[in-house]
Amino acid sequence: MRFKRIEKRSVTEEIIEYLKNEILNHTLKPGERLPSEENLAKQLGVGRGTVRETLRVLLYLGLIERRGKATYISDAANAQSIPTDFLQRVHKHEDVMKMIEVRKIIEPRAAELAAERGSPEKIEKIERCLQEMERTLDNVEDFIRCDNEFHLAVFEATENPILLEIIRSLQMIMKKNQAIILRNSETIKPRSFAYHKELCQVIKEGNDQKAREVMEHHLNDIEREMYLILRKGVLETQ
Repeated sequence: MRFKRIEKRSVTEEIIEYLKNEILNHTLKPGERLPSEENLAKQLGVGRGTVRETLRVLLYLGLIERRGKATYISDAANAQSIPTDFLQRVHKHEDVMKMIEVRKIIEPRAAELAAERGSPEKIEKIERCLQEMERTLDNVEDFIRCDNEFHLAVFEATENPILLEIIRSLQMIMKKNQAIILRNSETIKPRSFAYHKELCQVIKEGNDQKAREVMEHHLNDIEREMYLILRKGVLETQ
């Protein structure tokens, strides 16, 4: 007899599954307001970071919605919209999600430093990479190459060789993950280019805080798109 392999779950996955079921079973009713992050963390016995990540996933799934600073159960939440194996899909592609997590840690700060320290020559290189990106919008492989060259140019502008080596060491994994997202989304490419265009402009202006914000929004958009792809089903990886 062969036994099913038991997948190890993180605390975040457990909380996502718990709240998802509470919503879909209507224990938490449409229109009901959720407690604050702090109160929810206390009630669940977990950290605020875990709650924040959980709420972000539930938001991507359409189970909750933001109204100002408050969070409510979505009126449109229903079981048909969420695949039963959603968390298994997330777990299967955990490397992609972890890579996005790493990028969210280091890239906003790199964008900030590029705006603070970028020399005219380094900024000119970022602009050239952006122009090349625009020419490759109709080709996934070329777009990925130009996307990575753009991010390398941003890291070069930080004038921090250690940061540059870190991003270089991640390039192969980044390209693989970008391919998964770009091949499974019809809308991410133009949005991604728009973020890169805005990022280039604010770096050129020396607006370090805005550069950080734009990079954060860009990476959050990538993360959200990946969750939506996993929600839809089978991924094209070749």
